[in-house]
Amino acid sequence: MDEQRLRKFPNGQRCTECRARKYYSENGRRYCQRGHEVEGYIQFDVDEDDNYGKTGKVVRKEKEVRETERKHLSGNDAKELYLDCLQIILRKQILWLVREKGFSDELESICRDLWDLRIRKFIGLKSVSRASSLQAKGKGIDHDGTGSQHGGGGGGGGALSQSGSDSEMIMYSSQAETTDTSADESVKSQRRRSSRVKNWESELWDLPGPMEVLALIYMGCLLKQEPVRVGDIYRWAKNNQLPFLGALELVPNELRERLPGWAQRTLLTRWAKFDGSELHKSLLTLTLGFKKNYGMVSPPLPAPSLLILYLKDLALPPEVHLHARQMCLMLNLSWTFPTRQNIKDDASSFTGKTSRYTLLDIPDVLLVASLVLATKYMYPMDGVKRYPRDNNDPLTLKMDWDAWEAEFADPPEKPLRRLDFATMDAEKVWTLSKEQMVEYLDWYQETQLKSWSAADETEIERLFPLENVLRLPEPGSKDMTDEQLIARMHRVQKSMTLVEPRPETNDGKNIKRLGALHQRFRSVEQLGESGPARRFHEKAAEISGLSLKALVKAVYSLEELLYGWEKREKRKMRLGEV
Repeated sequence: MDEQRLRKFPNGQRCTECRARKYYSENGRRYCQRGHEVEGYIQFDVDEDDNYGKTGKVVRKEKEVRETERKHLSGNDAKELYLDCLQIILRKQILWLVREKGFSDELESICRDLWDLRIRKFIGLKSVSRASSLQAKGKGIDHDGTGSQHGGGGGGGGALSQSGSDSEMIMYSSQAETTDTSADESVKSQRRRSSRVKNWESELWDLPGPMEVLALIYMGCLLKQEPVRVGDIYRWAKNNQLPFLGALELVPNELRERLPGWAQRTLLTRWAKFDGSELHKSLLTLTLGFKKNYGMVSPPLPAPSLLILYLKDLALPPEVHLHARQMCLMLNLSWTFPTRQNIKDDASSFTGKTSRYTLLDIPDVLLVASLVLATKYMYPMDGVKRYPRDNNDPLTLKMDWDAWEAEFADPPEKPLRRLDFATMDAEKVWTLSKEQMVEYLDWYQETQLKSWSAADETEIERLFPLENVLRLPEPGSKDMTDEQLIARMHRVQKSMTLVEPRPETNDGKNIKRLGALHQRFRSVEQLGESGPARRFHEKAAEISGLSLKALVKAVYSLEELLYGWEKREKRKMRLGEV
């Protein structure tokens, strides 16, 4: 037998008669190496002449190519999904303002239009809109007809809508071709501070963030002339009354799971620091963006109603209201952006440290700065004795700053904030009181545990179910009522005393008048560690949403403008006398 024809039996098989390990094939049958026929094997039918002598073919089944879909999106698809999530957060924040704070229902449509303008020039949405318009032209469809869906600009015109009684979100299209821009580049372009205000149509398109959404809501309130300050929205977001701290939890799970890492980190506002002035800076950038891209000019601020709110919150006499407004008129400062009219009308002049635009150009900042400066002039806090000229002089009334400081003193035990819960260790947890422990467990369930679903329910969860926890506001964040604010104002005003006027005499005595030895603070350190001046600036900064450093800088800038106006007026008087 030719050894080349012999083959090995498959594993575990042998000849049943001689236990041989090899076989050969002949005439469609198998024989072991000693000639015994292997029963039960027929390679083909030997009766068919056509197949005589042929061994057949081995056909292998092709494996199916599995198409795996990436869990996280990238490119323009990721950016569009991120905008969808921001849109959901924006909608819920507006609904809270309408339902809880009694704002007008028209605020939703105004914010919808602003949001459309903000994202209209996004490259991904523009490509979708262009493709849909070309397809419609090919089919002879008129987008202005009644049977079409006409979106504003780049597909975001129908961003916020309602159908029936339920609120429903119309999502943006994600069919645009993905670009080669990586997630890292988008993160860098989002966080990088440019040397000027960027064009929203450029390739390095700055994605809006959660803080910019709050700024857009304030712009909507300003267009509607709602009596709301930047500090109000800032405080509501900081205290978790306005849905902000849990922004990522407001997004549905099916959308949240598709977000890339940079988008999830941006929406993770749970541990936002809130050091102050963040919302004002976002508002300045957003206002400049609308000015550069659309030539949009903001309406004037409702200054009288907002000044009254500041007087109530700071328990100040009503005379401060008149002097603050008169000061701005005297310095030719308006309540529209920019407040300083001598700045060139060029939005590209915003260049960071060398910017021609500052926080003082925001009308809301000018409002609180003028109020603080008028209070410092009318009711000094340095203890220097100044006397009025007559009964119409503002120095006729003297503020008891000790009584004012007692009204605004901090509570002996400061309540814990959400940030304190997030950074708390095990030893600190064991020292909490019963009420604080309940708040801590509610916070842990709200922020640390994943959302429950019946499919993922375990035995321990079935035996010990968790109750639904409402969104937790910050402890002690409840706003005071108007009755409480007015009562505090009356208590402060009762402590004020009258000062007898002292007319000018010829004995050469130098009587200090209004503005004499005026104390100016250029930095926070000059305020001192304590005292009425420090406490007054802290409360004003807290109410306005500014940091203490930013408020001191804005007041000092306003003092510089007032000092320059005074020098010019004195020069005019001297020239007139000559």
